[in-house]
Amino acid sequence: MTDGRRKAQTATAVAMPEVRPPVCYPNLWHSCARYQVRDHLKGKGPQAARLYSKYAALVRKCGPVMVSPNKTRIAFMARMRFAGCRVGKDTLHVAFLLSRQLRSPRIPRVEFIPPRYYVHHLPVRTLGELDSELLGWLRESYHMGQQKHLIR
Repeated sequence: MTDGRRKAQTATAVAMPEVRPPVCYPNLWHSCARYQVRDHLKGKGPQAARLYSKYAALVRKCGPVMVSPNKTRIAFMARMRFAGCRVGKDTLHVAFLLSRQLRSPRIPRVEFIPPRYYVHHLPVRTLGELDSELLGWLRESYHMGQQKHLIR
């Protein structure tokens, strides 16, 4: 910074030690803090741990994933983040990404992220709610996580 203004940085990938995702770009928000799934389960009830375990198993049925815990949530990544959750005392707050908006009484909130993404939020209170319908939505979301929706 020779004249008090910040020089422009290029978008060259830089390796960040022990950071998930393993590659970050200059000016891209990220955290170098380390978190583990057990940090999210600490102090929660046994039901929350059971819900998380079954949800993680459901996500893994979609294909290879990287689990990426951060300060506020646990994300699941293929090539990009496609699903995640927040662990409550006895509840799991699930979110997943789609290119379309689902209309289901199970999904109380959907956020649109321009230009093409819809984040669906779903509270899960029982193991029975981690069902084949949710697995179908997660498989579709996993496809987006692989960024296959961008390939023409």
